[in-house]
Amino acid sequence: MPNEYEAIVRREIVTTRIFAAPRAAVFEAWTDPNQLKQWWGPRGFSNTFHVCEMQAGGLWTYTMHAPKGTDYKNEATFVEIATPERIVIEHTSPPKFRLTALFDELGSDTKLTFRQLFETSTVFDQVKKFAAQANEDNLDRLAKLLGDG
Repeated sequence: MPNEYEAIVRREIVTTRIFAAPRAAVFEAWTDPNQLKQWWGPRGFSNTFHVCEMQAGGLWTYTMHAPKGTDYKNEATFVEIATPERIVIEHTSPPKFRLTALFDELGSDTKLTFRQLFETSTVFDQVKKFAAQANEDNLDRLAKLLGDG
């Protein structure tokens, strides 16, 4: 029988990136809805934010628009915003997951750790095929916004 750590590993995607930007700027790109909508999502996607209550307990509803015209409705709740160290988001529409973004200061650079813990291993298995690359696309777009890409 797997222990709790092994069970989490089998349903979590972890992506890290070091940005040549101060931690405050990287954190702000996550917490300023005008910046967030510019980079959130895979390459080629755009966003319409309907509600973005950037506070603990706040609602975030948005539609991601795929390059070929498909719309993906999303709903999430901001669980925690600890400036400038951590943001925790509960993605409540399918696929359900908890996203934890950790911002570590490395001198004038910032290390971002982007963790997605999926509700079940079944959900994880369904999305891992595309989610890891989508996360990389997300962070590429964030780097470009920060002038680091």
